[in-house]
Amino acid sequence: MNLLKDPFISTTDGKVSLKDILTSNKDYQLQYFFDETQLAMLQMLSSLSTVVLKPTISDLNDYLANGLSPGQYDALLEKVDSQWFEGERFMRSAFPSKAKIADGPITKLVSGIECGGSANALGLFSESSEVSICCTDCTHVLNYNLHMNIKGECFGPTGATGIRGGGSISTLISGENLKSTILLNTVCIDYFNEQAQPDDDAESRFMWDIPPISDIYSAPKIGLERGLFALAYHIDFPVIDTPCTCDICGNTADQSVTTFQRVKYSGSYGSTKKGRDNGAGWWLHPYTPRNVKEDGIYAVCARDQYWQSWQELTSYVIGKETDKTSVKPAFIINQFQNKLGVDLCLSLLVGGNIADQGSIAGRVYDLYSMPSSLSKNNSRISLVINAGLTQKEKLSLAFNKIFGVGYDKNFVGGIKNQAIQKFTSNAQQIVQQILLDVNRKEATQLRKEAIEALNKEAKSIFKSVQRKYQHDLPLFKALVKGEFILYKADS
Repeated sequence: MNLLKDPFISTTDGKVSLKDILTSNKDYQLQYFFDETQLAMLQMLSSLSTVVLKPTISDLNDYLANGLSPGQYDALLEKVDSQWFEGERFMRSAFPSKAKIADGPITKLVSGIECGGSANALGLFSESSEVSICCTDCTHVLNYNLHMNIKGECFGPTGATGIRGGGSISTLISGENLKSTILLNTVCIDYFNEQAQPDDDAESRFMWDIPPISDIYSAPKIGLERGLFALAYHIDFPVIDTPCTCDICGNTADQSVTTFQRVKYSGSYGSTKKGRDNGAGWWLHPYTPRNVKEDGIYAVCARDQYWQSWQELTSYVIGKETDKTSVKPAFIINQFQNKLGVDLCLSLLVGGNIADQGSIAGRVYDLYSMPSSLSKNNSRISLVINAGLTQKEKLSLAFNKIFGVGYDKNFVGGIKNQAIQKFTSNAQQIVQQILLDVNRKEATQLRKEAIEALNKEAKSIFKSVQRKYQHDLPLFKALVKGEFILYKADS
């Protein structure tokens, strides 16, 4: 099986190939049981599309406007050394001699399924019994997910940090269908080289062809194709000649995989402290927003298990400047904003893991409606997000009154935290709904509706806490004072 030629992608219409998707007008839908696997597949397919098409800005605009024919795909594929995409070779470099090989169940390649007994194992939102066996086709997306999305700490001493860093957030453009989504997230080589400025002698050959052997992997030395599929492990998936029904895609197969083997690479990327300290530099991963600080560049990660993606949406689309840090949108967002001549109502997909040391405490998988012209309406997006953040701060100030009644700080702090977490969670849907009108409404009206909807939600949450403690006179009096602050904000 070859990932550039053969059908390995699970859809509601059965297994299809990358060529089928990119050259057909059929509206294929991915079929994977976990949103994490679905996200990894979108990333991987877009990276595979980059390898085959190698488009310039002009090329990609043409494909988006006029489509791609089977003949065009075949002609482009002839220029690719496709041997490196054979199923038994893709993203798999041979183990070093005498290396101590770690192994584990494929369960570990789906975040949020805890196989260990660590005290901070908070992410038990899937049962380990749900993933115990998979088909050989799905090993590739699980492998890609491990290298790009799963935090190395989840594997303890045998874990390795990949080129993006552990627990990174991904932002992708979601198009009208699967084909347009893949094309919109395909990297244009001329624009990437302009932005990343790799060295003239940067290595483009894949790491399973030429594995890195130095202690530090310098970002300017890593070419686009090499970086898109950068490895953190020597890895293999032992195949069993036993039929199965795959726990990842649901299809039946003649062969099965239940375990994987790995040996971590010895060197460090710029995503690690060792790499930063030794001047490796952070490789410009196309799907990753980044924090630029005085001591280096960091991938943007979710903050904690109660974090919601709407709070950082402005940063993902526009960027954000503070005294100590600068948040930059992912390269693929800049490419869409600045170089692609599409005039479609698109959506932004935000996904990733919420990591807590060696465990996964939550998952992010959100879609936001974006205006057809992001640059035209950037300020309106900021108005909506800022309205939510301002309302969250006002709600926090209102609850601060309960800290003066003499009760245990942990007790009253718990009351406040639960309320703020509920507001942050409920505001996710409110913000997503309001953003649907970014194109159609004036900025003043949009901001007014955002404030009204979010303020209504804040008051509803505050009143529910008041009712709960109406018979606790000290707390109730403090909440009445807080209510005054919350309502005064309306004027």
